[in-house]
Amino acid sequence: MGNELLNGRTANTNAQWLCGEIYSLGGLVKRVMTVPDDLQEIETTLRETLLRRPRWVITTGGLGPTYDDMTLDGVAAALGRGLSEDKAAREMILKRLAGYKVQGRAQPLDFTPERAKMARIPVGSKPLSNSAGTAPGVLVELEGTYVACLPGVPSEMKAIFQEHLAPMMAGNRLKTVTVDTEVRGVPEAALAPTLAALAKKYPGIYVKSHPKGFEGVSRVLVQLTGRGEEGVEDVESARKELAVVLEGMNAAYEMRTIQDNQ
Repeated sequence: MGNELLNGRTANTNAQWLCGEIYSLGGLVKRVMTVPDDLQEIETTLRETLLRRPRWVITTGGLGPTYDDMTLDGVAAALGRGLSEDKAAREMILKRLAGYKVQGRAQPLDFTPERAKMARIPVGSKPLSNSAGTAPGVLVELEGTYVACLPGVPSEMKAIFQEHLAPMMAGNRLKTVTVDTEVRGVPEAALAPTLAALAKKYPGIYVKSHPKGFEGVSRVLVQLTGRGEEGVEDVESARKELAVVLEGMNAAYEMRTIQDNQ
């Protein structure tokens, strides 16, 4: 969420980081969307997303004390719920403010209406403590979908994800394996029929090639990725079949497992 992402002033490094973390937990991100600080856009986008019934929806940004921090208003509207001050969220904020005072911070640290705004969360949701900042995260479940709202400040977003969301995702952790094969001296076009055949034979795995050099002196990186017990087994079978084809081409290649989550 955020106009600064859409006007090009800020790169969406939060999305990149989250995609990597979720992937490492055995998950697969299907979509990354950026919406402006506009209540109607936030509400509409979330409503449309929920229709696809994903397991997780994660938002970043828009949880602060300013007028344009309206993520929770949009989430509440999309869920057909109101906002109310949450006692636990209020206590989290007060605790952080007290800690800032102990640290001797010079700025005013009263529980102002702007700070009270950060304790107003959708009815039926729960706050997530923020060890790196003031605004709590928020988590709500709706018919099997978890909607998690995280701050936009990268250090705060990462802290809440690692402390609260990652353990939940890891509870149903999928085994994931990725095998990289670097092929030298064979153009990508020559590998294309083999890769297409593997993708057709093993539809549950991800087969992708990435050219790294020029035709004739080609280097091609071939990736095979599978998730779950069946996917991991299929990757191993596809790896063996690819090796047979490459040896038949007298190709120079190197295979390595770059990711193996148990």
